[in-house]
Amino acid sequence: MTTRPGGLHSSRRAQARATDAPEALAGRVLDGRYRLDEVLSSGGMGIVYRAQQLSVDRPVAIKILRPALAHELDLMRRFSLEVDVSSQLAHPHIVPVIDAGRDPSGLVYLVMEFFDGMTFREALQGKELTLVEILEVFLQTCDALIEAHGEGVIHRDLKFDNIMLRRQRDGRLHVKVLDFGVAKILGADHDLTRNGQVPGTPGIIAPELVDMQKPSPRSDIYSLGVLLYTSLTGKAPFSGHNDLELMRAHRYDEVPRLEEHVQAYVPDRLIELVYIMMEKDPDLRPQDVVDLRERLEGLARTCRTNLLEVESYVPPSFEAPGSRMTRAFSLSAPDSHLADLSGERSAFDPESAADVLDRPERDVLLVPASVVSMLSFILIVLVLVIIVLVYQLIKTGSPT
Repeated sequence: MTTRPGGLHSSRRAQARATDAPEALAGRVLDGRYRLDEVLSSGGMGIVYRAQQLSVDRPVAIKILRPALAHELDLMRRFSLEVDVSSQLAHPHIVPVIDAGRDPSGLVYLVMEFFDGMTFREALQGKELTLVEILEVFLQTCDALIEAHGEGVIHRDLKFDNIMLRRQRDGRLHVKVLDFGVAKILGADHDLTRNGQVPGTPGIIAPELVDMQKPSPRSDIYSLGVLLYTSLTGKAPFSGHNDLELMRAHRYDEVPRLEEHVQAYVPDRLIELVYIMMEKDPDLRPQDVVDLRERLEGLARTCRTNLLEVESYVPPSFEAPGSRMTRAFSLSAPDSHLADLSGERSAFDPESAADVLDRPERDVLLVPASVVSMLSFILIVLVLVIIVLVYQLIKTGSPT
């Protein structure tokens, strides 16, 4: 059976567009088993809902491919790849997959464990973490990546919102890494990105991926370096008017100096490690995540010994006026007068490495074009005025 343009396929696309608003699917029951309760997040490709698994009455997280994209075969393949990748990873620090399928209405979905916690970004914004705990987040993230890399999977999209954490009853943190939607399986003979597209988030992308080179475990290490830089300084290392400028900065620009933008008790060895993680040449970064984890663990041990009195880590730029510290004293004697900003709302940089993909793209030519137009208009007016003045002078000086 064939369908003419404007027939059944067009009708389905129109119906998909009508239900593409994330809230439109709230309340829907998938396959008679999962009830979609509320939207947790929404991106260009998928929508994540908090849902209820009705058979056992437990909360789950369900990612649905946007209905309007159901006819995009390459996106369907990418979504299927995410299901395959996530299903093969089983680790305490990776959000596990419970189920996947397509319901009778055509909705394609992925069911995951619901992890009741906060994103790494939210924890930093709320000044929830000490420096030792920030390092603990990176250690547990490394544990997840060691497992993924061991299975031949490169995440490629490590950002603050893809790292979840929860404080246990004993006060310790538990971290979960999620969203392998743009993961790369090493050795697999497929690349499901469209021509000219670079997968991942522009604010954390490794320089070699900008050059369309094959990703490696060291690509994920670079992204972790960007997150560590941002955690310590409160702002992303690079910025740009649009995604292309931002990616170009990661490829060519020197990493801005950290020393004047972190708290005085941050170890010099940790600052140096950030620079190494963000080397442009992948060969100059730690050889793998196991190596990186060992270095971070050594730094964490030092901080656990010397920073027992220090409260939540707050980048110096967020402190009250006059509370800026210099890096003149030893790590073993941390400053005891850290500014108490627990009652203030953090200004954690919204241009961080975690959200540059979702911001509206801005055309850097808009402002220069308007300036050029205005200058051209002024120049034309001046030329006309000069012509009129010269004409008047000639007319006045001519014999009667």
